[in-house]
Amino acid sequence: MTPKLNLPPESGSFVWPFKINTDNIIKAEANCLIFTEQLEDGTSAVMKMYYRRGLANVAREFVLNFRVQREFRILEHLADCKIPCTIPLFWTYGYCKAYGFYEVLCTRQIANAISLRTFLSSASITDKNIDLGPLMVLVYNMHRSGVYHGALSTKNILIDATGNAQAKYFHIDLARGWLFPGSILGNRIAWFDLLKLVKKIESRLGIGYCRPYLSQYGLEGEALEKFYRDAGRYKSTSRKHKRLKNVMKVKVFFSAILTHLNQRVH
Repeated sequence: MTPKLNLPPESGSFVWPFKINTDNIIKAEANCLIFTEQLEDGTSAVMKMYYRRGLANVAREFVLNFRVQREFRILEHLADCKIPCTIPLFWTYGYCKAYGFYEVLCTRQIANAISLRTFLSSASITDKNIDLGPLMVLVYNMHRSGVYHGALSTKNILIDATGNAQAKYFHIDLARGWLFPGSILGNRIAWFDLLKLVKKIESRLGIGYCRPYLSQYGLEGEALEKFYRDAGRYKSTSRKHKRLKNVMKVKVFFSAILTHLNQRVH
């Protein structure tokens, strides 16, 4: 299979796949590699490669678009809306003996940034007053723009707290995300997105830590209290609440699929 590329003209010649320097690998999981790379024009980039993709996955993605293609489109939309995120550069897919069927997303590397999970796990974090207001604004603007993240957690938010009066946050890794035609604020899928992030933060900093900052997302008064009541049910391990969580996940998936198919029809 000849690799398909979505490259800007200024990228020059780009041959994929190429030898990966093991020192540049950020994360290595089953069928997924994330690593840094210096492009020909000097751009510091992050490559995310899904490899050894089964024929069933490849066939499905020809219908629903490739995973990296969807993520590229979402990141491009966020960037166009001036919402801080990792800037997408190009995506590609193909086949080779070394990796089988593969697909790759290339994004611009964000200097001086680490994951929020790493930041919250630092030894001195308990002595710091962390301003989460800008983070809640970031999530609010993402949902207002019609984007559902799908894996919104501290590991998929980057933070740059070096030499800044106010920390800067960035969205990354929207492989499970979906782009809807309008704002999803107030919808259950937005609530589901936000809940996962708040749950991760408060597991480290304590229950209720996010309360004073959620007003930046638009949650105040009774809406805020309802959010925390629902959060309590979400954390429950009862069979009933597990079933409710699974139903929510199915609704999110099918609403995204229907939106995608409607866009293709029109």
